Amino acid sequence: MKKIFTLIAMVAFALSMQASMYIVGSVPFGDWQTNQGMEMTDNGDGTYTATATLSGTIWFVFADNLTENAGEWDLFNGEYRFGPTTGVDQKVTLNEYTATQKQGNGNGAYQLACGSEPSEFTFTFDAENMEFVVTAEGEGPVIDPDWTYATVAGAPAAIFGTEWDPTNRENDMVKNDEGKFTFDRYDVELPECNIEFKVVSNHDWGLACPSENYVYYVEGGLYDIHITFDVETQEVNCIAELKGDPLPPEPIEAMYILGEVNGMGWAPNMGVAMSTEDKVNFTAEVEATGANVDEADGLTYSFFSFTSKLAEGADDWSAIGSSRLGAIENAYFVSEDMFGMPMALVKGDNSFKVPSGKKYTVDVNIQDPEAMTVKITEKSDSVNEVATGKTVSDVRFFNVMGQEMSEANGVTIVVTRYTDGSTTATKVIK
Repeated sequence: MKKIFTLIAMVAFALSMQASMYIVGSVPFGDWQTNQGMEMTDNGDGTYTATATLSGTIWFVFADNLTENAGEWDLFNGEYRFGPTTGVDQKVTLNEYTATQKQGNGNGAYQLACGSEPSEFTFTFDAENMEFVVTAEGEGPVIDPDWTYATVAGAPAAIFGTEWDPTNRENDMVKNDEGKFTFDRYDVELPECNIEFKVVSNHDWGLACPSENYVYYVEGGLYDIHITFDVETQEVNCIAELKGDPLPPEPIEAMYILGEVNGMGWAPNMGVAMSTEDKVNFTAEVEATGANVDEADGLTYSFFSFTSKLAEGADDWSAIGSSRLGAIENAYFVSEDMFGMPMALVKGDNSFKVPSGKKYTVDVNIQDPEAMTVKITEKSDSVNEVATGKTVSDVRFFNVMGQEMSEANGVTIVVTRYTDGSTTATKVIK
């Protein structure tokens, strides 16, 4: 028994000696390549450290391994990545310990404001307690809390001149008598699109509000744009006033499936082209190839949505923002009894969720712009009709933009959920 125990201890020690930890993220942490990162020093007590000179805003995660090739995100996210316990992006405060976890296909990252001047930062990762701390040399980065300058950085260029450029002084905001910063642009001609932006402090990404991009949809036309920022509350608001009639919507000539099908990943310039004869009905046969393991049931799932056009660049999501179509809520699970049933398809990037390793026929109908639908059918199984006489669990109401409402009003998508877990979606006009 003693020999067996000793052997187990030796194996455990050998494995611990082989363990590695990396910081993966913005430069100098590999520029978000899954096969690159800054290797941390193993201190031999379950902690790892790394020191880097940084400036601006840095995004990062931790990983206990790197992939062989760049861009192997399914493997990296599913097996190696450590990130926020919330599963979404999280700001890091200097000198305070932050909890972390093995994400298992999560895509949340940490955000660290490092100031405009380069400064030395030390990262200490505690693998035993699953937490880390970031400290800075001296007093740390100098970030002006008074917002001497507030600048809008975003897209499209028709409003901001240069896209996502915090140094563009043409986009500096003006402080009004109430102490709020304001930004105005007049007679801006815009296509149907999303206006996306952040307000940054002193021409640097060190402080930026809100934490997620502010998004404002416009249907196209001539607009006056008004953006306000309240320093005290950190509240950002945008109003786009349409002058005259909106532009007629561009006809949908094509449809693509974005996401984890046919071996693809999420990229705005890559999608499965759906075939059509009348530019109303679109169809495609795809295989769900995502590697997202659900810890609750141990099964693997794929996520996908739709777009009527593709971007030119692999990172240019803003180019297709207004062309995205998806589910009424994100990660909308298509259960077996929903196969072949028309489901609401609305503007936005919410994804559909289906079991992986199976082939599906996907049919999109856009004849009614206010009540577009999608049908997803598993090719290997027959389609079961939804049984009558089910017990209703709850009813929810959504407008055609996918926003939830307290009650039906105008053109409404009514989503009924039953006690057996199945869901139906129907269009009503009230």
